[in-house]
Formats: sequence, structure tokens, C-alpha cells
Amino acid sequence: MGSTPPPPPRLHYLSDAEVRAAAPGPREVVELLTRAFEERAAGRTEVPPKDGVHPVPGALLHAMPASAPALGAVGVKWIAAYPGNRARELPAVSGLVVLNDPDTGLPVTVMDAAWITAIRTAAASVLSARFLARREAASLGILGCGVQARAHLAAFASAFRLQRVRVHDRHPERARALAEEMEALVGCHIGPVGQVRDVVEGMDLVVTCGAIQRVPSGVVQAAWLAPGAFASLVDFDSAWTAAALRELDLLATDDLPQLERFREAGWFRDLPAVSVDLAALVSGRIPGRTSAAQRTAACNLGLALEDVVVAGEVDRRARQRGLGTPLLR
Repeated sequence: MGSTPPPPPRLHYLSDAEVRAAAPGPREVVELLTRAFEERAAGRTEVPPKDGVHPVPGALLHAMPASAPALGAVGVKWIAAYPGNRARELPAVSGLVVLNDPDTGLPVTVMDAAWITAIRTAAASVLSARFLARREAASLGILGCGVQARAHLAAFASAFRLQRVRVHDRHPERARALAEEMEALVGCHIGPVGQVRDVVEGMDLVVTCGAIQRVPSGVVQAAWLAPGAFASLVDFDSAWTAAALRELDLLATDDLPQLERFREAGWFRDLPAVSVDLAALVSGRIPGRTSAAQRTAACNLGLALEDVVVAGEVDRRARQRGLGTPLLR
């Protein structure tokens, strides 16, 4: 007689503090995403396009399911983006990840999605930079000094030998606070600057991570991004003028079908054609940067695949440490 399969883990909840306590470091998260996109390139994942509702103007809630059986990861993220929450002193982005047992489908974990969302976004930027940035890149400019700025600073500092960092926010006090908080971690001087141009011009790496806008504000102008530089458009094309986007020699995304889905919904009207995604880059099917002078960029949308793979590793570590609150099934 065959042995009875073990029951799925007991259903439990992980708070934001517990997620952070069990969190892998930025380098480990980049490697998790590398494995996830290798699986995607091999056709062994399911990542349907995001679907959502929009209860109030300018806000959204997205359902983001994904499955990567070889990595033992299946689940869904339910994420809300409410920019107006800042005026209420509430998080602009909030959500939950629900993980399921791959063999039975039973839910096994519910966890806060804040840290997961921040770190997987930054890790996807760094993974893109692995193929699109120059290896010797040593300067980083960041536009927008919120949660994503902090996550990206930590992630890029773990992957590049940064010697110079500049940050800008339309609220100068936020840029100063970010610099004071992160300088010791990054290991080099972080300079708050007063003009958007100063975080783009002459920098090897650029991250724009302000608010995502359907109609771009277009503050990054043509000729600012230097030849040989790499940019991560975390805020989609919101910060970039059409002329600046046209100067890019190579533009990638994390998932081409989802990008086209966004285009059909009216987003990315000025974004040039995108012909390569992370799965193609990670698998080597399509080369990334091919010359030192290319201006390159990644416009990653944020995939549920990234969320469930990272959440699965957080859950594994949390169970090893006895973290989590049991829930009734």
C-alpha cells in the first residue's frame, strides 16, 4: 500500500512585521526571480493578466494569480492602490497574498503584501539591470522618495558598487529623510537634489518611482539620460516625455502579453515598441545590452509570478521560525 501524502501546512496569517522578520535579502530575492523567469521561459508557469475594479477615480484593486509548480508556488495577490490615501496618512498601496497548497489547492497562508510588493519590484529592476546596465555602473539617481525608493536603494546597493547616489522628491523633506535613513546601508553619500534633471543627467542608473499616472507628467526630458545609462521605469512612463522615451535604444518589460493588455486599455500611449521581456533575457534567447553606448530601460509592470515565488520563500522561513498566527479553516 502506498503511503498517505502529508497534510498541507496549517493555515496561518503573517503580519507585515512577521513578513519582514522572515524576509530574504535583496540578493536572494533577485535569485528567486531569476529561477521564476527561467520557469516562465520554459513555459512552466501560469500568469494571467491582472484584472481589477476601480471603486473611486484614480484608484484600483487588482487580482493577481500565478502558479509556478516547479517552485512550489501558487497563489494570488489582492492589491489596492489608492493615491488619495496619502492625504489621510494611510498607505497608498496595501494588500494581501494568499498562498495555496499546490497539491490540494487548500489555502495555507495569508500574508501582508506590503514588503513583498516593494522588494519584488526592486528585485525585478535589478534583474533587468543585470542584462541591460553596464557592469561598472556606479552612480544611481532616484526620482520619488517613497517605499519603492528605499527598496530600490537597498537592492541596487547589493548588486552594484555604488559611489554616488542622488535623490529627488517634490517634497524636499522626503528626499532628506531618505538620504539620512539609507546612507549607512548604501555605503556611499546620498545627495538630495532640488531638480529632476540632477537625478537623471550623467547617472549610470536611474529609477523613476513616483505615482503611476495614466496621462504622463513628462518631467524627464530628452537628452538627459546619458549614453550607456540604464533606467527602470517603476512608475511606468509617467515621468518621461515622449521625446525622452524615443531616445531609448533598447526597452524591455517583465511580460510582453501583459504590457499589450495595458496598451489596449489606454496606457503607454507614448511608449515605443517593446520587443524583449525578462524571460527572454534570463534564458539567453534574446541578448540584452550589446554596446556600451546604448541607452536601455526596463518598464516592468509587476507580475504575480514574482509575488507568489517571493511569498513562498517568506512563508517557508516563517514556518521554520515559528512565526504566524493560526487561522481556523
